[in-house]
Amino acid sequence: MLVKLFIALLSFSYVQSDGQNREMITNFNPGCQAQKCPECSPGVVYVVSKGDNDVLHYVISAIGGPPTALVIKTNKPKGRSQLNIDCKKMASKNDTERKDSITKPEGVKVLYSFGVVFSRLFQYNDTADKADITSYNINSTNWRVYDFTEFEWQDITQWSSNNLIVMKVKDSGLVKDAAFYNESLVLQFHLFDHSDRSTELPHLQYNADSTQFDFTLQNIDTGNYSTARWGLEAVLLGADKKSLQMSIETQKSIDDEYTPGVFQTSNWYTKPGDKGSGGYLQWKPVCYLKSSRARSVATKVDTTGLHSTIDVNVEGFLQSSIMYTYYPDITNISRFATNFTFGLTKDGGFTTTNYTSWTAQLGYGAPPEDKVSSLVVGVISAGLGIPVILILFGGLFVIIKKKTAKGEYTEVGQDNSSIQ
Repeated sequence: MLVKLFIALLSFSYVQSDGQNREMITNFNPGCQAQKCPECSPGVVYVVSKGDNDVLHYVISAIGGPPTALVIKTNKPKGRSQLNIDCKKMASKNDTERKDSITKPEGVKVLYSFGVVFSRLFQYNDTADKADITSYNINSTNWRVYDFTEFEWQDITQWSSNNLIVMKVKDSGLVKDAAFYNESLVLQFHLFDHSDRSTELPHLQYNADSTQFDFTLQNIDTGNYSTARWGLEAVLLGADKKSLQMSIETQKSIDDEYTPGVFQTSNWYTKPGDKGSGGYLQWKPVCYLKSSRARSVATKVDTTGLHSTIDVNVEGFLQSSIMYTYYPDITNISRFATNFTFGLTKDGGFTTTNYTSWTAQLGYGAPPEDKVSSLVVGVISAGLGIPVILILFGGLFVIIKKKTAKGEYTEVGQDNSSIQ
């Protein structure tokens, strides 16, 4: 009976059932008649994700250099819900045309918008094995700075599908001896129409209001940096007043069921005071040094804290990105930057495997939260319950056995006295 109870408890698993399902429509190079459009190089992907009462619009592109993901939440009108996007104007060198490349049809009301821009990569030679990018001066010989505005990207439509958007670098031009080439940097955006959990480590939980991305560095010539490590600069923007502060909050958990050895989840909010109606960037502080992800090849992801974009001098990167086509007055909205750094002391650094891959997600509303699953609750209950049950039954058995033995002894004694 106890064995059956234990098996029944183990059979339970936590199923994420909240959230809505969405209908997704993917458009490649909107505004062009052909999917492949040289004038829109390296291409634009526009995804319309229709919910019960609203629509999420994703615009993803590396036009201008910086890889960018823009998210626009609108109402769900009775008529046409798709935005008017012209990728030719988006790729134009003329600012007037660029500002007119995203417009909304009549009846569509924008409820909120936000997005992320990846502006630069930092490579540093961690000779002291501190795994701390702030330990080295950016102007020293231990640093190399890679500017995404000078990168060339492969055609985004060549590798992308309806729910997977893939950006692959072609080369880094003359920047730092063209260390990046032939897919040595890859960004993949996974779009979802339902709620579930990723099948790959770190098994991030997602819903229909989020998109996950994998950032991968591989086969890069690090030159004379024998102990190279990397930092990725990212800027998060929200359609709020520039005076509104953003925040990064870390949640701790006692459970590492989905990501062994990791007990934290970090959320970067565009609207900390009203999380349900803002955007977020979510990640677990872990990345992987091999494509076959496992705990044995995991290392740490850290951030350098939030900084004003003026302090880190990324205004030019924002204006060159597609974000400027939707926010022509980009200097007057809320935006903050941070550096995601990869590595941990004594992990060997990037040069050990020449590979680093990190997963995070961009989403609207309150981010998904890890909860102790029914499986874990069942295991804990069984682990604590079975010994208690055994003690109770064992104690009861001993008491009954003693009483039975005492009764039998008394009866025998009475029989012997009567014979005498």
